[in-house]
Amino acid sequence: MTTASVASILRATRHALLLAGSLLLAGSLLLAGQAYAAAPAAGEVVKVIGRATAISTDGGLRRLDQGLPVNSGDTVITAASSFVRMKLSDGGYIVLRPNSRFQIEDYRFAEKPEESRSVFSLLKGGFRAVTGLIGQRNKSAVSYRTAVATIGIRGTDFEVIDCTGGCPEIDAKAKPGIYFKVHQGGVNVNDKPFDQGQGGFAPPGGDPVVIPDSRNPIAKDPLPDC
Repeated sequence: MTTASVASILRATRHALLLAGSLLLAGSLLLAGQAYAAAPAAGEVVKVIGRATAISTDGGLRRLDQGLPVNSGDTVITAASSFVRMKLSDGGYIVLRPNSRFQIEDYRFAEKPEESRSVFSLLKGGFRAVTGLIGQRNKSAVSYRTAVATIGIRGTDFEVIDCTGGCPEIDAKAKPGIYFKVHQGGVNVNDKPFDQGQGGFAPPGGDPVVIPDSRNPIAKDPLPDC
């Protein structure tokens, strides 16, 4: 066999391997894309005032506008002087305050109540939430996590502000911790019940307590109805 023949065979083999690798990668990307597309959205953006973005589980950043979906695993971010209102697939609503980071940590709306779950994390800022069908069918399937407390619902419209790092834009005198207000229904903050009309405060490492509106930053700057 001549040197030219060997070189030709090597080139053909290399080309075949590259082609096979490209086809395998394309197939993997296609399957991943189909799996992502097949996963139903957690909800959609109803209204944006200012600027809002979302970071997906793969680290991708996208701008949010009216009508665009939000997905389980997304972290939704609002800029200064910006608000975003989202409608979840179970009929619930969430409104985020300016300068907020809010993760749709684990969301699944299934036909069977025991297979549904709705878990969120407030990383910064504040929100107002109205319970949807997941919470109406199974209250224990819904929870909101914050830096200092976990909040469960009892058929609820409520509001939370995280002031663990201060809340100078709302109340310069706010103490470190989270402030909350129950507009309808009830919530359990670290398993302590709070009823309709009550506001509260949960400090880092301490028990949540009822506080009057005069000491609650939410009463000074409430979010609109969801």
